[in-house]
Amino acid sequence: MAATVASTAGSSSCLSFVAESLILPTRNGSLFASVFVLVFAHTFVSVAVAVVFVHPRAASILLQVELLIRNDVRVRYAVESDGFQVHAEKQLLFYLAYRASKLATQLAVALAASATACGRQCSLAELVRGKAATGRIRGALATAALVAVLELASTVLLTASLVAWWMYSAAHTETGGMESFISGSLLLLFLLALISHLCLAAVFTLAIAVSAAEEGGGGGPHFRRSWRLVTARTRRKEAAVLVLLASLLPVAIYPAYAFAVYCRSAWALVVVPGNLLPSVGVLLHSTVAATVFYHRCMCMEDRQERPALASTKSSGII
Repeated sequence: MAATVASTAGSSSCLSFVAESLILPTRNGSLFASVFVLVFAHTFVSVAVAVVFVHPRAASILLQVELLIRNDVRVRYAVESDGFQVHAEKQLLFYLAYRASKLATQLAVALAASATACGRQCSLAELVRGKAATGRIRGALATAALVAVLELASTVLLTASLVAWWMYSAAHTETGGMESFISGSLLLLFLLALISHLCLAAVFTLAIAVSAAEEGGGGGPHFRRSWRLVTARTRRKEAAVLVLLASLLPVAIYPAYAFAVYCRSAWALVVVPGNLLPSVGVLLHSTVAATVFYHRCMCMEDRQERPALASTKSSGII
C-alpha cells in the first residue's frame, strides 16, 4: 500500500514538473516571444550550415577514412592530396561555432525562464542590464565555458570509441574468437560512452540553468550543484524526466533533419510546415524544464530546512 502511494506521488510529481515547464513561458509571453525568435534563428542557421556544409564534408571524410583502412598507397596519396586535414579542421571549427551558439542561446532561455519563475516581468534587453545582471552573466559565461570543455571532451570520447570500433570491425572481417571479443569490447565501450554522454547532457543543461538563477560563483560550483541535484535519490524520477527531455527527445526529431539531408536543401525545413519547429521546441522546452527543475529543488530544500530551523530555535528557548 505504501509503495503504491509513493509510486502515485512520484508520477504526479513528474506530471506536475512537465506541466509547470510547459506553462511557465505563458506567464511572460512577450519575453518568450523574443526568446523564441532567438532560438529559431539559432536552429535555422545551425541546421542550414549542417545540411549544406557539414554533412557533405562528413560523408567525404568517412569515405576517405574507409579508403585509408585498406592501406593502399595510391589511395593514401589521393586522400592526402585531397585535403583530408583541411576538411577535418573545418569540421571542428563548425562544431565549436555550433556549441558556442547553442550555449549562448540556452543561457538566454535560462535567464528568461529564471526571471519568469521568480515573478519578474521584463524584456530580454532588461535581463542583461545593470550590475546584478552583469555579475550573473559573468558567472553564467564561466559555467558555459566549463560546460563547453566538458561537452567537447564527452563528444571526443564518444567519437573515438565509435571510430575505434568501426575501424577495427572494418579491418578485421574474420569472425574468430579473439576478433569477436575485441570487437564486442569496443562496442561495449562505445555504448557506455553513449549512455554517459546522454546523461551528462541533462547535467550540462541544468548547469546553465543554475548559473542563470544564482549570482556569483560560476564554473565548477554550478556544475557540482547541478550534478548533486540530478543524482539526488529524492528527485530521481524528475531527474529521469529531465534526462529524457534534454537527451532523448532530440532523437525523436531527427527525421526532420534526415529529410533535409535527403533533399540536400536547408530550405526544406522551412518549406515543409512545422519541420523546423520541433527542433526549436526541444531546445526551448529542455532549457525551461531544467530551470523549473532547479527552482523546484530549491523550494524543496527550503521546506526541509524550515522545520530543522524551527526546532533549533525552540530548543534554544527551552
